[in-house]
Amino acid sequence: MIVDNSTKFCLLLAQMIKEANLSNVKFYTALGIKKPYFYDILSGKVNPPPPERQFAMLRLLNPTKEQRELFFDLAAQERNEVPADIAQTLKNKDLRRKLRNSIDYEKLLKNGE
Repeated sequence: MIVDNSTKFCLLLAQMIKEANLSNVKFYTALGIKKPYFYDILSGKVNPPPPERQFAMLRLLNPTKEQRELFFDLAAQERNEVPADIAQTLKNKDLRRKLRNSIDYEKLLKNGE
C-alpha cells in the first residue's frame, strides 16, 4: 500500500485482513462485532474502533511493524486521539515523569509548540 495523505484506516484494514488470509466473516466474528458495524468501519462510514478493539484487531492480523504503526496512526488521526499504542505506554508513571522532564515548558506555554 502506498501511504500518502489520502490513506484511510478502512483501506489499510481491508488490506491487512486480506494479507492475513482471513475472510471478512471470520474476522468480524472473531472480534465479536456485528456485520453492519464491521462493514461501516470498512467503508469508512464510522470512525475507526476504540483502542481496545484496535488491539484485538491487531492480535488477529499479525501485522508488520510498519503496518502496526500506520494502523495506530491512522486510527488516531481519524478519531482525533493519541495513537492507542502511545496512550497505553503513557500509563507508565515513570515514563510520563521522564517525558515531562524533557519538555521546555516556557516555550510550550509561550508558543504552544
